Amino acid sequence: MIVLGIDPGSRKTGYAVIRAEKFEKTLLDYGTIALTDLNSMPDKLVRIFEGVRFILGKFVVESVAVEAGFYGKNAQSAYKLGYARSAAVLSAALENIQVVEYSPRKVKQAVTGDGNASKSQVKYMVKSILHADDSAALREDEADACAVAICHLQSSGLTGPTYRNWKDFVARNRHLVVKNRLPSRVSG
Repeated sequence: MIVLGIDPGSRKTGYAVIRAEKFEKTLLDYGTIALTDLNSMPDKLVRIFEGVRFILGKFVVESVAVEAGFYGKNAQSAYKLGYARSAAVLSAALENIQVVEYSPRKVKQAVTGDGNASKSQVKYMVKSILHADDSAALREDEADACAVAICHLQSSGLTGPTYRNWKDFVARNRHLVVKNRLPSRVSG
């Protein structure tokens, strides 16, 4: 199965294409649809729409997973985020591709085991899950898009185990744990 994960935004929209076969996930493509050079919202929406359609034309995508908006105190930001998300969703809908939305909390929970995880924790776990080395210099929006796709694969039961929290992850993945050893005497 191939999933397109999208982290929509009105300044930049991250995307990631991930293929899942049994319990193995492969990052096929990732990037950012940059919008900062455009001033009008309609122009930004067209770029998101066309960018997503271009990606869908490159791969045989079976599902599109989109991060649902986080609604904070700024209503104007929420509107803009909703517009960006709608442009991405419309691209997939016109191709008759299933679109599923996940809350930021659910995405973080699926990838790190903690719904309140930091951006750096999400990025670290995405790289670990996808076996990406340091040469895969994922930006925050790209890592978030990967996380959304991984969340969808896990929620669909199409990929490996899910974790309730960090303790559960560590207990089941002792081979990934690196222990930092402090000297017996720390001078100050």
